[in-house]
Amino acid sequence: MFTVPPDSTHPASPSCPAETPPTIVLVAFGTSVDEARQVYDFIDGQARQRYPDHDIQWAFTSQFIIDKLKQRGIRTRNLAEVMADLRTRGVRRIACQSLHVVPGQEYQALFSANNDGLQVVFGDPLLTSNADIEATIAALAPSLDADETTVVVAHGNRNYPEFNRRLVKFAAAIEARYPKITVASVEGTPGTAGLETLKARQPEQVHFVPLMIVAGDHIMNDVLGDEDDSWKNLLQVAQVRCSPSLGWNPAILAIYFDHLDRALNHLARFPDGYSGQPPAGASAPVPAPVPVSEV
Repeated sequence: MFTVPPDSTHPASPSCPAETPPTIVLVAFGTSVDEARQVYDFIDGQARQRYPDHDIQWAFTSQFIIDKLKQRGIRTRNLAEVMADLRTRGVRRIACQSLHVVPGQEYQALFSANNDGLQVVFGDPLLTSNADIEATIAALAPSLDADETTVVVAHGNRNYPEFNRRLVKFAAAIEARYPKITVASVEGTPGTAGLETLKARQPEQVHFVPLMIVAGDHIMNDVLGDEDDSWKNLLQVAQVRCSPSLGWNPAILAIYFDHLDRALNHLARFPDGYSGQPPAGASAPVPAPVPVSEV
C-alpha cells in the first residue's frame, strides 16, 4: 500500500551535483480507500521503469485526505512539504507531474507551493490539449464496445465552471465517436442529465468507465453503491460492470509521462544558476509551469 518511503527524508547534504537528474514529484489528489490506493504503487513502478535515474517522490493535493490517512497511521505529504524536504536535502531541480485529469482547481493550486531557491516545472494534466483528448480516447478504446451502453464517470467542479471545459470537449469528442457512450460527472458540467436520457432507453446492462486515476469513494459509493441515489440504482439496470480506473491503464500513463518528458526538457533549458527567483529588477516571477497549449 502506498505511503511515504522510509528513506524519503534525509539529512541536509552540502550540495546537489549539477549532473544529478532532476527529482520527479508525482502529484495526485489522493484517496482514503485502501483498495483504490493500490493503483499508486502501480503508477510508481511504471514511473521508476521509465525514469530509472531519477529520484521519484509523491505529493497529494487533498489535505483532507492527507489528514484522514494520518489518523490511521498512514503518512502522505502535500507538495509544500515535499519541496521543503527536497530543499533541505540540497535538491534544486524538480519536475512535478500532475496526475489530475483536467487543468483545474487542484492543478492550479500546485503553483502556490513555496519554490524559493528551486528550479521547478509542472507537467500538464491528462486532458490539457485537443491532442490529449484524442490520445485519451485512443487509450480507452480497447476497453470500449461500440454496441454496449457505457457511462464515462468524470469528477467535474461545481464551484468553478471554467474548469469543466476540458470535460465538455472530451464528452463531445467521445460521444460523437461512440453513440452509446454518455459522459456524466459527479459535480458540475456535464453533470448527470445524460443518465436520465439513458434510463429512458431501459438498457439491460451498463458499463461504467472511470475517468479518474483512482476508483475511490465516488466510484464505490456515488456510482456503484447500494443507496437509492447511486447511479447504478438510478439507471435501474439488471447488470453493471466497471472498468479499472485510469491509473491502471499503461496507455493513459504514457500520456502523463509524455507530459513529464516535456516538462523535463523545459527544465533543462533553464539558465545556469536560475534558482526559481525572478531576475534582479524583474517585476514578476519567471514562469515555472510548462505552458498550457490550450486551456
